[in-house]
Amino acid sequence: MNSGPNPAEPPARAIGPLRRFLRLIVEVDESRIWLHRVRAALLLIGLLVAFGLLGYWLPELLERALR
Repeated sequence: MNSGPNPAEPPARAIGPLRRFLRLIVEVDESRIWLHRVRAALLLIGLLVAFGLLGYWLPELLERALR
């Protein structure tokens, strides 16, 4: 019987979008499985394309809406 205090487990860390993005970058660079590298690289390219399109089309749509 152990009458001492129970060891506390560390709280689970929330995974936000920035942390997931950084994990993708690390996975592309350090994953041992080539399929994981390819998947992470394609996701990163897709994110960059999405941000690029959003950065181009959103101001264009706002400008047209405000005319």
